[in-house]
Amino acid sequence: MKLPRIEWAVIALTLLGALLRFWNIGFQTMNYDEEFTILFASPSIPLVPLVIKTLTTDFTPPLYYIAAHFSMMVFGMTATAIRLPSVIIGVFFVPVMYFVGKEYKDELFGLLTAGFATIFYNGIFYSKYGRAFMMGIVFVAVAFWFFMRALKGDRWAGFWFSLFALASVYTHLYAAIPVGMMILYLLWKRGIFTGISIMILGSAPLLGLVKEVLINRTPMIYTFGSTWQEIIYLTPLDLFTYSAFIIVPIIVWSLWTYRSDSVLRSIAVISLVTWVSMIVLSSVTPIVLHYAIFLVPMLIVPLILPFYDAIQKDKIYFHHLILILVFMILEAVQIAALAVVQRAWVF
Repeated sequence: MKLPRIEWAVIALTLLGALLRFWNIGFQTMNYDEEFTILFASPSIPLVPLVIKTLTTDFTPPLYYIAAHFSMMVFGMTATAIRLPSVIIGVFFVPVMYFVGKEYKDELFGLLTAGFATIFYNGIFYSKYGRAFMMGIVFVAVAFWFFMRALKGDRWAGFWFSLFALASVYTHLYAAIPVGMMILYLLWKRGIFTGISIMILGSAPLLGLVKEVLINRTPMIYTFGSTWQEIIYLTPLDLFTYSAFIIVPIIVWSLWTYRSDSVLRSIAVISLVTWVSMIVLSSVTPIVLHYAIFLVPMLIVPLILPFYDAIQKDKIYFHHLILILVFMILEAVQIAALAVVQRAWVF
């Protein structure tokens, strides 16, 4: 069967995304968290004790540790081995964002979101980072895709949303904030939806881990974590690095201008609640700025919308092209540096 041109374009973007993510993945030295991953998920530890350990003695749920565990069994206890799960799932971020954009609008919107996901620096950085963040980003993106389908009345979308929402929470606890807001929004708009019982029952084993985070982790706020002031003004930079000076104003403008759009309203509320929760919880438990990274799959939608509308109306202006060019240059410089310049890790 002959593939339509749009699907060939998505395949090409995915291959480019794979090249950017796999290129020189072992170059950067490991930071403390990656070294901890190697020791914690060591292939010498049996799988069941590893899962029990993640739910009782660490603050990160088991999914990424399990993936890193099996990767090290095959490729050894190396930086490349623990990064491979992130790299592989990071490649899927590109086609997933295509389906997110297509669900929101159409194939053109999907192609634009996939294009952004392909060269988005943090999408590449976290794909080369041996921790749970990229896996969580992709699971949240898939959950968001089914969230939009469930809002439209797709009966089975609620079931798949619950599965991927649960997967995201089992990857990183902080994904529970944006995912939880999606659940509340669905309950408000659709009532009890298919799969909600799976989400409730499936997340029960994590309640003890939440308690550990809120009680036993409290003293650690004096050794690491961001202050509430840093969370307020540095979170945008952590989400989008230097491109934040272009991206964040566009997102804010778009969320306000298209505020009658129910999906954008939900994105605005989810983002605001996640940001505020980080500020509030920073006085109770260590909060790291990149806990907000799970908002990215949703924030790409308002970012792309003005450019999509300009294309649709055949009104692409000079300032659109300048913004796109500056963004591409910033991302290209950072991607190149990630592959060839040794990073000085700051703890």
